[in-house]
Amino acid sequence: MTEEFMRAFAYNAGITLHLKSCYGKNSHHITEALYKALAHALNAAVKPTENSQPLSTKGVL
Repeated sequence: MTEEFMRAFAYNAGITLHLKSCYGKNSHHITEALYKALAHALNAAVKPTENSQPLSTKGVL
């Protein structure tokens, strides 16, 4: 269910999302870590910058 949720979340949010569990055996703890990593990434993405512009590489690359 986690994979399906993340796929639907990324698609509907219009974002590219890469999550990978590098180690661990307990699926409950791995799932918790993935959701926590997503939360930290979203928090960083929406945090205001010095010039109050959202983080973006649009027009830069």
